[in-house]
Amino acid sequence: MTANTVSATALSQWIAADEALVIDVREPAEFAGGHIPGSLSVPMSRLGDIDLAEPGRRKVVLVCASGRRSDMSCAKVAERTSMPVHSLSGGLTAWRQAGGAVEGSGRNVMPLDRQVLIGAGTVVLAGVGLGSLVHPGFYALSAFAGAGLIVAGTTGFCGMALILARMPWNQTPRSA
Repeated sequence: MTANTVSATALSQWIAADEALVIDVREPAEFAGGHIPGSLSVPMSRLGDIDLAEPGRRKVVLVCASGRRSDMSCAKVAERTSMPVHSLSGGLTAWRQAGGAVEGSGRNVMPLDRQVLIGAGTVVLAGVGLGSLVHPGFYALSAFAGAGLIVAGTTGFCGMALILARMPWNQTPRSA
């Protein structure tokens, strides 16, 4: 499997020629806020659940907000198939800057990776603060957060991201 990047301009041409299967790997609430028309929503955490064996003659292109998650997702797909998969260089941000169409509710949701950084930082600060002011045993919170970041960085598994993805603000609003 080879993971390649594709520019927003090239992807636009592929879409116009019906040569691209675009898969958005962001969480459902992020996807609902704005996505490339015709793209499929398959969050990074569920990418292993779909069969990419038959995209037809179309090229598979993974998309996220900035290109980081889609690059990581290409690596995940590489473990399961020999088919080439592309990542949109610069993500949806580059797509918008190139004048690409976006459809969705326009509801802005903070990307999950930033939520994880805020959550981990909060746990570290709480551990240090409580360890200094209340009891040294609270320093273990900071150690726990650090260990979690190491596990996430080395394995790609982030328990905090899985928990945050299920929070109400990260859910797609239901229509009445």
